[in-house]
Amino acid sequence: MKDLRQRLYDKASAEQTAFIDKLKIMPPDAIIQSAYEKVIRDDILSAFEGEELPINHVKELLKQPFPLSACYDEWLSNDYSHMQDIRDTISELADSLIQQRKDKQKNEPER
Repeated sequence: MKDLRQRLYDKASAEQTAFIDKLKIMPPDAIIQSAYEKVIRDDILSAFEGEELPINHVKELLKQPFPLSACYDEWLSNDYSHMQDIRDTISELADSLIQQRKDKQKNEPER
């Protein structure tokens, strides 16, 4: 089972390496336009790295000539977004900063 997961990761990793090699010879504006795709593809590749994917999914993805591209295309066609995660992160940071400021003010000696 681990061998199949490794095969999927290796196949997708080679696909990502080829994608990055193409980016390296593109003009800067085209590279910037492809930045989102590279980041999402890196995230998908990371998901392939672990043991989380069910083996039947791994087998099916291995049948794809370009599993990473197939997953990226599927990502583009769904309604998911990193934006809620980003909003949550911003909110958590702001709450933490507010609490730190309150703690600091509480611990300062009165004048």
